[in-house]
Amino acid sequence: MPNAIGVALPADSDVATLLVDRTSELARTLNARWIAFIVCNDAMPTAPAQQALYQAELAMRAGGTVFLCEGDDVAQTLIALASRQNIDVLILGAPRRNGLLRRFRRGVIDRIVRAARPFDVVVIPNA
Repeated sequence: MPNAIGVALPADSDVATLLVDRTSELARTLNARWIAFIVCNDAMPTAPAQQALYQAELAMRAGGTVFLCEGDDVAQTLIALASRQNIDVLILGAPRRNGLLRRFRRGVIDRIVRAARPFDVVVIPNA
């Protein structure tokens, strides 16, 4: 049974809300701690950065701990953070949109799933 659950929050606030709700519910059910990871980098303009702060507040209100961090390589940053925080399960949201954002998020998810890591990965479809 997991002691710690991590969730990677994307810039899309609707998806982030869904992931926070599901993660906090799972953590309550399993009596586990949970951490929301928000990765920012130079490619993140001001508007998404403001959304990240909103998501951080949302996660904290739902009982989670938040790590807002910088990293040019989102997949490697998430793997390093989750490993350092002894996460047992990392929850990711699969993209539901077409286009560049979908390819970017799918690439990050694929790299995390295929990487050697000390935790399991759960992908929420159509998030």
